[in-house]
Amino acid sequence: MGSGKAQREKFSKITSGGYKISEVDRFFKKVALRIDKGESDLLSSELQAVQFTITKRTGYAPKEVDDRLDSLARTYIGNVGSSKLGAKSSERSSFSREGSESENSQEAISVIESKKLRALTPPIVDGVGYVRDEVDQFLSTVADSLERFESVQGKNLDALRADQYMAKSDEGPLLAGDQVRYALFSVSENGGYDMLGVDAAVNRLAEALDYHWSRTS
Repeated sequence: MGSGKAQREKFSKITSGGYKISEVDRFFKKVALRIDKGESDLLSSELQAVQFTITKRTGYAPKEVDDRLDSLARTYIGNVGSSKLGAKSSERSSFSREGSESENSQEAISVIESKKLRALTPPIVDGVGYVRDEVDQFLSTVADSLERFESVQGKNLDALRADQYMAKSDEGPLLAGDQVRYALFSVSENGGYDMLGVDAAVNRLAEALDYHWSRTS
C-alpha cells in the first residue's frame, strides 16, 4: 500500500459502537508518514500497539479498520521479520470505551489538573513529530480553561458555564471537550513531539473538559 492511499483511507461510518474518527484519521496519517520515510521498524511496532476508543457517537466501522490494519501488519511486520500480525481486533478497542461509564461514576474519573498540565512536556522525537510551538500553545490554552473550572463550584460553576454565551473581551471562552478532541497539529519531519504521546494526552484532556462541563459541584 502506498503512503497516499494510507493517508486517504475511507471507512464506513456507524452511528454507535464505532472507532473514534479523529483517532483513526490521525493514526493513518502517521502511517503514511512512516511509509514515506521508510520507517518500517517503527511502523511495525505502532501497528502492534495501536488501540482506538469505542464511541457512542458516529464512528468508523471497526471491522473495516481492523481489516486494513491486519493487511498493513502482514506487509510491514513481515518486512522486519516478526511473526506477530498486530493486535487482535478485540484488543484494538481496549484503550477505553467512551461513554461506557455511568454518570454516577464520573467522580471516580482521574481528571488531569491545570497545574500538572502546565508542567507536562510531551516526549520529543528526532524524526516525524508534531510542531512543538503549536502543541505548547495548545496545552497552555487548555490549562487556562481547566484552571478556571477548578476555581469554582456549585452556583458559581453554573454561572461560569452560562457566561460562555455572553461576549467578553477580557478572556477567551472555555474550551469544550470536542474542541480539544479534534485538535490538529502540523507535522514536522525534522523532529518534534511524539505524535502518539500527544494524541494520548489530547484524549485525556478532552475527557477532563467533558467532566467539568457535566459536573454538578
